[in-house]
Amino acid sequence: MRAGTLRQSIIVEQTTQGQDACGAVTDSWSTYATLRARQAIAGGREFNAAQAVHSELSALFVCRYKSGVTTKMRVNHGGTYYDILAAYDPTGMGRELQIACKVIT
Repeated sequence: MRAGTLRQSIIVEQTTQGQDACGAVTDSWSTYATLRARQAIAGGREFNAAQAVHSELSALFVCRYKSGVTTKMRVNHGGTYYDILAAYDPTGMGRELQIACKVIT
């Protein structure tokens, strides 16, 4: 993988639990890793559900391998948040990580 193709910065975030002033448990997002990546595929679709038209935007980010990225995390790319659908190493050699996402609406 050539470093020159990784022109965009993404932030992988994970949920952390804390307590508010009243002692209630709250979820918040914290940075797990900041990665240099390229957006390989961006696609979208429209579909009908519950008698309404919905749209869905998807993306595939390719970056250097980072262990521990799971589907319980999200990606922040320039202020747009994506749910991680899959994070995988296509060759199994620990060199590249592909993160398949869909935009959070």
